[in-house]
Amino acid sequence: MSGWYAKGGKRLLDIALSGMGLLAFALPMAWIAWWIYRGSGRSPLFRQPRIGYGGKPFVIIKFRTMSDSKEVLPFCKGLRATAMDELPQLIHILRGQMSFVGPRPLIPEELQELRRIPGGARRLLVRPGLAGLAQLNDIKVPSLPERLKWDFAYVEQCSLRLDLRILLRSLVVTMKGAWEREMKTPPGGS
Repeated sequence: MSGWYAKGGKRLLDIALSGMGLLAFALPMAWIAWWIYRGSGRSPLFRQPRIGYGGKPFVIIKFRTMSDSKEVLPFCKGLRATAMDELPQLIHILRGQMSFVGPRPLIPEELQELRRIPGGARRLLVRPGLAGLAQLNDIKVPSLPERLKWDFAYVEQCSLRLDLRILLRSLVVTMKGAWEREMKTPPGGS
């Protein structure tokens, strides 16, 4: 990754867009939080340890959409389908822990697996993102080795043009409410 975009342009864009997003979605986020609390009686936020840029740990926050038994709460299906459950991650983007576009943040167990893969550390050269090539081009929850082909491609090709293409495709999927489909394009497909 090189050039003006990688050296600071991407980060400036993340700061501007996440700041605007937090302002624009402040009231809807408050309403969603209240709605989840009212429906579940629990904290509306789900927290989970993740691994970010350079292998640094952080705690990701999302809106809680599942019960303790891992079933999607009936009133949260639409949030998941439209990825609205990920709105609190705008805070991570503003803080610099994430980006709008990049590989999904690893769970801590995956970091150990990544370290055993030759060249695996390359994946940590970019901030994890809300949207990325693996989410758009593979099964909903691919294994780490399946995701790595997409993640390495992103690290090698990161550019404003690629990020805009990924964001546009993500917006289309969001508008269709299709994030919860089990299969995207088959691996190796277009």
